[in-house]
Amino acid sequence: MNKALAKVVFSEIVRIVTYPIRILPVKKNRILFTGLTGGNAYDYSCNPKYLYEYMRDHFPGEFEYVWVVSDKKKYGFLQEEGVKLIKHFTVSSFPMLLTAGVIVTNGSYAPWFPFRRHQYVINTWHGGGAYKKVENERPDANWATRKRAEFCAANIDLFLASCKEQEKQMIRTTYRYKGEVLRAGTPRNDRIVRGEVRDMADRVRKRYGIPDNGRIVLYAPTYRRTSVPVIMDSDYLLDILDKTEALGTEKWYFMCRYHRYQDESMDIRVTGNHIIDVIDYPDMQELLGAADMLITDYSSCVWDYAFLKRPCFLFVPDKDEYTSNTGFYVGPEKWPFAQAASMEELENRIRTYDQKEADMLIDEHLEHLGSYETGECCRMVAERICDERGKRDNE
Repeated sequence: MNKALAKVVFSEIVRIVTYPIRILPVKKNRILFTGLTGGNAYDYSCNPKYLYEYMRDHFPGEFEYVWVVSDKKKYGFLQEEGVKLIKHFTVSSFPMLLTAGVIVTNGSYAPWFPFRRHQYVINTWHGGGAYKKVENERPDANWATRKRAEFCAANIDLFLASCKEQEKQMIRTTYRYKGEVLRAGTPRNDRIVRGEVRDMADRVRKRYGIPDNGRIVLYAPTYRRTSVPVIMDSDYLLDILDKTEALGTEKWYFMCRYHRYQDESMDIRVTGNHIIDVIDYPDMQELLGAADMLITDYSSCVWDYAFLKRPCFLFVPDKDEYTSNTGFYVGPEKWPFAQAASMEELENRIRTYDQKEADMLIDEHLEHLGSYETGECCRMVAERICDERGKRDNE
């Protein structure tokens, strides 16, 4: 039984097993947050994290907050804030999941957990733009993956969209979602869009001992299996950066953040002697805010990073294979970032980088995709949650 079919079957089993819990009343003031960060890891992360922090700061004492996490020991600070922590996929988690008036998820639970009709499920998703295709739109999609997508669509009351193309191609077409879409961007990008990243960068620099006058290049490859070796030579890259006068004379530091799904069987690796491993850093947005340069490939983090107007490059030795195996809604040839299939080509792209041209290409790209990012997404979602609570008060 493949993974998608297993989730379809499992969702029906959960519906039956949890039937007795469904007689419990839904608590309209209870908001449950869940953020899937890769594999089976549910963390305090991504869009739900940023929305929670906005709600906590702007509506003190008005709501009961619950977080579903894999490791409760990591989040004692949330308990000190009055948050109830529940461990993912435990018997005690089901009553909370089925009685919360509002569920905020970045995609987790929505494709398989049978929420109730009187609950309000908000899917923030976990990536901006309209780039690599999601599972049920890929060439190997089957009946089970499409069934899972239909279940997900029926399970959601409000879907957040980062741009027009994402709404049209992924939300409406891939997921066949017919419900309400909030065209407000993404909670995790509010501060990036507003340019409020100084404190984010300071936290990263303090964590890794990087001086204020040091510059950071972040390498963040996305998840995939490839027969084409993807090898990033960090020492070669640092030598390029230190010798490129147009980039300044400051010392460069190399950070690597593999995707959480990455394992030893995947031929994507970094070589060199000066690598700062940041895979365990809890917030990708803070790493983006700290990075003076981003090197990635097919990751949707290019959408987030575009708003900072900083140098970004795509290291894509396996582009043809990835295009064939996964595919894109909007392909890299229409992205505003230079591509390189080798370290030598990457060197040339860096040395010939033109900031004015890059800014113009980014503006055109955001316009082409129809950006909905406002810098006010958290506020808009919070207002919707309050509106829903008001409607239930009047029922």
